[in-house]
Amino acid sequence: MAQDTSGTGATAGGGTTLVIPGEMAARVDRLPLSWMQWELALIVQVAWAGMLATDGPALRLYPFIWEPRHLITSSQYSVLYAFEVGIGILLGGYGMGWLADKIGRRKALMLSAVLAAAFSWPFAYVTSYPALLVLSIFSSLGVGGALAINVVYMSEMTSPAIRGRVVMGAQVLAIILLSTVLIGWVPHYMVPAHYQAYQWLLSGVNLVIVLPLLFFRMLESPRWLEARGRVDRARKVVERMEARVRKSHPVLPEPDLSPYQVVAEEKTSMFAVFSKQYVYRTVFMLVVFVLLYGGIIYGFSSYSFVYLSEVRGYSAGFVFALTAWGGLVSAAFYALNAFFGDRVERRTMVLLGAIVFAGCWYGLYNVHSTPAVVVLYIALATGEVIFLWNMYAYVPLNFPTRMRGLGTGWTDGVGHLGAWGGVLLCGQVFTAAAPLGWILLVTIPGALLPGVMVGFFGIRQRRRTLEELSR
Repeated sequence: MAQDTSGTGATAGGGTTLVIPGEMAARVDRLPLSWMQWELALIVQVAWAGMLATDGPALRLYPFIWEPRHLITSSQYSVLYAFEVGIGILLGGYGMGWLADKIGRRKALMLSAVLAAAFSWPFAYVTSYPALLVLSIFSSLGVGGALAINVVYMSEMTSPAIRGRVVMGAQVLAIILLSTVLIGWVPHYMVPAHYQAYQWLLSGVNLVIVLPLLFFRMLESPRWLEARGRVDRARKVVERMEARVRKSHPVLPEPDLSPYQVVAEEKTSMFAVFSKQYVYRTVFMLVVFVLLYGGIIYGFSSYSFVYLSEVRGYSAGFVFALTAWGGLVSAAFYALNAFFGDRVERRTMVLLGAIVFAGCWYGLYNVHSTPAVVVLYIALATGEVIFLWNMYAYVPLNFPTRMRGLGTGWTDGVGHLGAWGGVLLCGQVFTAAAPLGWILLVTIPGALLPGVMVGFFGIRQRRRTLEELSR
């Protein structure tokens, strides 16, 4: 434990804590922008895209494999998808978020890659419904882990001045790899004819590309090390970072310790995010994520492909190609968002994304020409990306380093209960009330309401240090 303390006490973790000057955090935050920050962020986003591509295989297999072969019914599909994106990610996000605070960001993210790979390939062969139910839970553990860790890590490795540009700029790569490549053009050519090879490919990406990349190139977060009292290790990591930055910036400014105070403790309670200081933020974000995952994210995705294929009559090739182009256009707009960085409040972009998504869905429902469908679907996908990826960057800044993974797991991870309930509800509404009822469900309580909550009542994050935001 660090020796240069400015106070001691006990927290919700039940153990002795030290309030120390955040020297390592200050040294990280004074580093000017260089390839070092970009490389670390891009590595983590490659990992995030590889793991997220394994999320919800039922979404891609049901309309084009399972349903035409009469292997499962529509109601069974709703249950499977709800288990994948609700229960599986809930367990993975909460469990791996807690583990990331305990063993470190690097080890936890590597373990997530292994889990994502291990449970992707069985979907190429398993058709038994009970087996699919069990497999659907385990298939999302790695996705939940990446969800709870990736933006936490990037936030801790960048300063307030460059955080928005680097985090959102690196996310552009994840959007392209994920939406345009791994769940766009690749299944366009492989599903349905070669769907088994497609599932193996998703596993291979995580084992052959993601895992070695994390092992050889990812640094542990010095903020996490410092918050765990491992100051010597944290100092070594920071010195490596400084050495790399000096290649392009030979003279570095002196760190200013005045805005930095770090509560360092060896163990943090799993319920620390519900302490008096953080309970409002935790409950607020939990409600937001329950709503958005039940609506604009998984409520939308659960029946978007079914809507396009069964209601509008488009082929699998058309749907996946549309997904790919939507990902490319979304990435371009998000890159513009990243260029402006924190000059625009992140919570404002969340609200804007919700409005675009909802407006375009109502337009798409009322038009029937293919060109108009293409334009509106790509636009609503762009709104969803602006909404969700700004939320990914928004949530970890609500919690201090010692519980940042845990807080993200509690809110973003446990918020996937909304996905579980939302997908089941969307299935019932889609079949019973026609697509319009489903569209109203995913746009009003599922997009506009959480967008307004964050846009008007969320915390302001522009150019503030992690330590300031988490007090």
